[in-house]
Amino acid sequence: MYPRTIRIVMNRSLSIDKYMAAIVEALEPRMGGVDLDKLKEFKDMNPPGDLIEGSEMTMTIRGDTMLYRNCAGSVGAIHSQVFCKALCDTYYGKDPVSPSHKEDVIKGIKKLP
Repeated sequence: MYPRTIRIVMNRSLSIDKYMAAIVEALEPRMGGVDLDKLKEFKDMNPPGDLIEGSEMTMTIRGDTMLYRNCAGSVGAIHSQVFCKALCDTYYGKDPVSPSHKEDVIKGIKKLP
């Protein structure tokens, strides 16, 4: 299985609470009530404080594991098939949070040899 990497770069300052609330709002309904403790685990991977313009976070999903590098450079992992599937659906499913990101990924895949 090939990894999927989602890189988020903030184009404006935002509180970490608002950033996480948006992600949880997108993930929770896709998780069907299963492994919801992983949402708190994910929240806890972020340092306190605000995200500033240019802050960068990376999520790499392979199978049932998501590696997360937060804006401070710390890396953590979440192991949950349900969480990873919900995260992929959020970005690559029928109703993605960023249709332009999904389109760019599809265009990139088509260019692969």
